[in-house]
Formats: sequence, C-alpha cells, structure tokens
Amino acid sequence: MSFTALCSKTKINLIFPMRFFIEIIMKKNLNYNEFISTALFGALWGIIEISLGTILHATKIPFRGTALTIIAVVLITISRSFINYKGSIIAISSVVASIKLITLPGFNITPFIAIMMEGFIGEIIFSTLSYNFISSLLAGLSIMIYTLLHSLIMQGIFFGLGIYNVYLGIMNSIGKAINYDGEISLILIPVIVFLYILIGAGAGWFGYATANRTKEILQESIL
Repeated sequence: MSFTALCSKTKINLIFPMRFFIEIIMKKNLNYNEFISTALFGALWGIIEISLGTILHATKIPFRGTALTIIAVVLITISRSFINYKGSIIAISSVVASIKLITLPGFNITPFIAIMMEGFIGEIIFSTLSYNFISSLLAGLSIMIYTLLHSLIMQGIFFGLGIYNVYLGIMNSIGKAINYDGEISLILIPVIVFLYILIGAGAGWFGYATANRTKEILQESIL
C-alpha cells in the first residue's frame, strides 16, 4: 500500500468518531432546536477553523494556535448555554476535528487531537460543574493551558527534546540583554502560564456573557 493510500485510509478511520457521535445525537431524542443548534455551532466552528486557520497558517504569525483556541473557548462556552445536553460539546468538536483533518493538505493529526481534546475538556467541566459563570472560567483556562502543553509536547515529539533548551536559551538571552542577573526563564515561564490562564478565563467569561446577552436580546424580541 502506498503512503498516499495509507494516509487516505487513516483519515477515513479517524472520521469515525464524527459518525459515532452523530449516532449518539440521533439517539438522544433531541428536539428540533437542539439538533439545529448543534449543527450550526459545528458548522460555524468548522468554517472558522478552515478559513481563519488557513490564513493564520499562511502568514506564519506566532501563537496561531492560541488565537484559534480563544475562539474555540468562546464558541464552546456559548454553545453549552444553548444546547445543554451531555455530549453536545464532544459532538460538535468531533465534527469540527474531522472536517479539519479532511481539509488539511497531506496528513497532520495534530489539529484533530487538539480540537477533540478541547471538546473533551469542555464537556467534562460543564457536565461535572453544570453550566455557570465559574465553570465557564474554568473551562476556558483549562482549555488554554492544554493548548500550551499540547504545543510544547508536539514540538518535543517533532523536533526533539533539544527544542526546550533552545527556548530556555532564548529567554535567558533576553535577560542578559536587559542586564538581568540570573536565569530570567524562571520568571518568564510562570508569567507565560499566568497569561494563558488569564486569557483562557477571559475567553470563558466573554463566551458566558455573550450567551446571556444573546438570550436577553432574543427574549426581548419575542416580547
């Protein structure tokens, strides 16, 4: 079997979770609004991943994954407000991840794993704590921290563990440039983690606030 054929077969096997979760959705006896909302959020997230993701990848700007994760957190938080059945986030993320995998040129499983993990994290938190302000913040910061760890782990796999020494060297060289005595990486690493937590919580808050405001507008329009 050629490499191209193997990749195509692997892609077909990897989109099975999408079919699996669609079957779960159908078995949950969803009402019309829940079904349409699930489809719309999956399509919206998928379009953003394909369009904006392609643009960001082409521009090669740093923190491309972080930007997409912020949008993912907002969409996950909003979607849970409108479709609050267990498994909804996983159903949405599985469709998005499969679409992302199919549309990517060549064979790259990393975005597939990242999107699925974002969905699993969001689903676990909202199913455990229910949907509220605190769980929205927690889901946002948890997904953002996962993104940071995912990026570091994948870079270690693809480029070797030496990549971490390169990053530490870059950080410490910045310290030397500003005449800092000691390893500034010991300061920068916690700062970076804190910023990811802050950004993730902020995205969760924004999604929660947007969902509530949208519901208020819809109720006012009905009245």
